[in-house]
Amino acid sequence: MSTSISICSNALLQLGKAPIASFSEPGDLARLCSNLYGPERDSILRENDWNCAIKRDVLAPMATTPAFGFSAQFALPSDYLRMISIGDWKVGMPACNRFKVEGRRILASGTALPIVYVFRNDQEATWDSKLVELMTARMLWKLAYPVTQSTTLRDELKAEYIAMAKSARAIDAQENPSDALSDDFTLITGRM
Repeated sequence: MSTSISICSNALLQLGKAPIASFSEPGDLARLCSNLYGPERDSILRENDWNCAIKRDVLAPMATTPAFGFSAQFALPSDYLRMISIGDWKVGMPACNRFKVEGRRILASGTALPIVYVFRNDQEATWDSKLVELMTARMLWKLAYPVTQSTTLRDELKAEYIAMAKSARAIDAQENPSDALSDDFTLITGRM
């Protein structure tokens, strides 16, 4: 079972250092891992629609309304990292001007807002094995320079991480069917 400590410990072992037992133990390596791990975890989760970090929710409107443009605003969930879709509108597709994310709120119109989003999954035991492997490689890359003072090693590990990320994303994406184009998609209707 993977944990944040086991991921950091595996990265440290690959750098020739002793593993850590907790982020709060005395020593520079535990403090370094503690400082780097949370932001790096959030960053790697935010970079892709990882199947193990997707959540659905239906948001209720806040009591206050936006000054203009939309009839309601909705507070983002506390574990929100990145939006995937709102209602039937996938982020980045046409007709997405029906909502706007501003700060920790979504501006839209309506009385309920169904969303699909990437959440801060800090339960590494629920992660896919490729994501655990990728997070270990990311911590290895991020720890390389502070631990070894070698820019060459850091750069080599970064290149390995980038290649590994492509593979992990592809494998994760293969578990989901492709999005079907709707009949009202502008390229299709334009060809008719």
